[in-house]
Amino acid sequence: MTNAYHLHNIKVSLKQKEILSIDDLAIKANQCTALFGGNGAGKSTLLRLLAFTHQASQGEILLFNEAVTWPLKPKYRKRIAFVEQQPFLLEGTVYDNIKLALSLQQVRTSQHKMLIEQALEQTHTGHLSKQNTQTLSGGELKRVAIARAIAYQPDILLLDEPFSHLDHDHIDLLEQQLQSFCQQTGKTVVLSTHDHLQGMALSQQIITLRSGKVSPPLFDNIFNGRLEGQNFFTDKLCIHTTSKLPQAQHIAIDPRQIIISNEPLQSSMQNSFSGHIIFITEQSTTVRLIIDCGERFHVTISLESINTLKLQLGNQVYLSFKASAVSVF
Repeated sequence: MTNAYHLHNIKVSLKQKEILSIDDLAIKANQCTALFGGNGAGKSTLLRLLAFTHQASQGEILLFNEAVTWPLKPKYRKRIAFVEQQPFLLEGTVYDNIKLALSLQQVRTSQHKMLIEQALEQTHTGHLSKQNTQTLSGGELKRVAIARAIAYQPDILLLDEPFSHLDHDHIDLLEQQLQSFCQQTGKTVVLSTHDHLQGMALSQQIITLRSGKVSPPLFDNIFNGRLEGQNFFTDKLCIHTTSKLPQAQHIAIDPRQIIISNEPLQSSMQNSFSGHIIFITEQSTTVRLIIDCGERFHVTISLESINTLKLQLGNQVYLSFKASAVSVF
């Protein structure tokens, strides 16, 4: 599969503080990629790099396997659309804002009306066409900004927290639109989100950032808390570790090392919790579960295991893992 982006030795510093450090990262084309991470993890900074609205302190970014230079040339700029978390629209009508975007991208005037109407229809914002942008609600502003972004039919759509300020119905509509966008040949979506369930449901690639660095892809179970001796306390659970660190604030657990059972296991594993299955999805030859035990655990099991255990949404199950499966940092 072709890469939409490939980042090498990227460093971003602000006021002599390093806020992003990525040694090597490939983002696949023609699919949806979700960026996870807490506030300050570097998600917005990474999106601005991918949009080429911000320049890295060092490193190289390949766009569709071509090295690009700063500032980005118009032929590349037209392939990328970026909607920030708090998008800005010029004063005037919604229609005029989208028309200006098409003009700036040097789209033929004869195509403007058709492309604008198509973008408004796709985002269900046609009724806002003649409305002044200064009167839009937060949710309407986000949807109109997305309409403006997709109007000139870019190859890459970058979205920073696109579902914020949207109600449930419009979240569902936007999810459908993003899936439809990715199904078109050569179209790529990269979005940031705090909602792991939503991101996993939409995306084929997950990138987790922590303190400006990419966390190991297997470590989806990242919890914050405090270490006392070899016991790590989250807000909800006490998790046993083998750590000898004097102090630590985070742990991560490989989802493949968690055992699922319908009854409590009689074993030497020190960590065992009861919970309910709240998410199930197939991923090639494996199945991905999310189990709510007070804290939410991501678990990877085989197709054979889910059939043997007869697992379904809402089932109460038991998860167990060794203290040695817990990475402390």
